Amino acid sequence: MFVEFVIVPIAGCLLFLTAAWRALSALGAALHWSSWVPAAVIAGGAATLLGLGLLHSLREDVRMRRERREQAAMEQRYPGCHVLRLSNGNWFLTERSTGREYQPTEEAHHSFTLGSTRDGSSGWLQQISEDLRASEKSRSSR
Repeated sequence: MFVEFVIVPIAGCLLFLTAAWRALSALGAALHWSSWVPAAVIAGGAATLLGLGLLHSLREDVRMRRERREQAAMEQRYPGCHVLRLSNGNWFLTERSTGREYQPTEEAHHSFTLGSTRDGSSGWLQQISEDLRASEKSRSSR
């Protein structure tokens, strides 16, 4: 396992860097570049990859915080239920006492305002809540 996940990737990176150095050195010699240009190009590529990795981890951190905040809000809204987000984005509520699915009644809806993000990605939860209320109203009117 150590060989597969540590040694092989290191050897692959070294081979790739050696090939890139040789190709850029040959190109630099043909175009009369300075001798430091291949090293600068390789360092720039590595810095770009590092920066992209940091941006990705930052976006994932923000997404996880938003999901935890929305989960906490739903747990506060329904304190007697286990709250689970389904893969389609809907919430599944299970009563703690009985273990059965919890179907909120019309009276159980609280005035609950969700925070919004800059990109408006939490707006879908408000839309789902409105859709649930509309479907419950249509059920009760039948």
